[in-house]
Amino acid sequence: MNNDATPKLLIINADDFGMTEMVNSAVERAHQFGTLSSTSLMMGEAACNNAITVARRNPMLAVGLHVTVTADHAVLSHDINSLLVNSDRRLRTNPLAAGLAYRFSTHVQEQLRREMEAQFAAFSNTGLEWSHVDGHQHFHMHPVVWQHFLYLCKEYGISRLRIPIEECSNHLKSGGDRSPFLAIAGLILRTMSRRNLSALRARGDGVCWFVPDRSYGTFQSGNMHSQYVLHTMDRLKGACNEVYLHPGTEYARPLRASNSIDDVFDVELHALLNPELRARISKPDIQLTTYAGAQSRLQSSG
Repeated sequence: MNNDATPKLLIINADDFGMTEMVNSAVERAHQFGTLSSTSLMMGEAACNNAITVARRNPMLAVGLHVTVTADHAVLSHDINSLLVNSDRRLRTNPLAAGLAYRFSTHVQEQLRREMEAQFAAFSNTGLEWSHVDGHQHFHMHPVVWQHFLYLCKEYGISRLRIPIEECSNHLKSGGDRSPFLAIAGLILRTMSRRNLSALRARGDGVCWFVPDRSYGTFQSGNMHSQYVLHTMDRLKGACNEVYLHPGTEYARPLRASNSIDDVFDVELHALLNPELRARISKPDIQLTTYAGAQSRLQSSG
């Protein structure tokens, strides 16, 4: 339990590392500014090799695997996984169609397993130290994907995961958008997350799994603007909290011209480069860390 004298542990993570060189530049810039401690790498995207170069010249940036089974690019080709991807290695963009295929088609399930194995192997081959594993669009919460996900985490010795738990009330108090779509999606995701978290705790497989108590970003995805992020800092609920953003991506809302600063085009990178955020996370009630740092800190404190 946290008390007033114990700082809240905070991981600030950028998803979609490797998607484009613009994303990679945004991740590096925010990390060097001092507000981004962690990022999640997509292995099938065009700028993946550039991202690995960025990671190697920033050794304090924690890098995890962003398992991708929807919307963007797979590692394996259509020739290998013809039921999973199109000729451009593009995975299904419709989450409902993807979810149904993964649930009911044994042939698709086999290709899904093969693709996930390839992504874990590709990350391992980078030589980067594993920080954590999470999922693009949180699709690792899907029951079939989740089974493969946990098996591969155990195979590769990775015990640090994201299970997105976030209260809608906290989102609204932070000045969040009142989007019916995001609210419904967030509530469905919360149901799956709680089920998976309960199952993880009951596994008894000898793995000391580590999951942040809260992961903030689902309800405000793509619009994690400066004021919202600052308000979230005052409402961290867990002993360990993750705030995740998508700086530099096409999903992040464009920044108004009146708010623009040097080569910053979206609200999420703008939020990460806000001096007020850097000052806020430097206060004694928050300790910026990584998945590995948080796990070590909490396990050593009992």
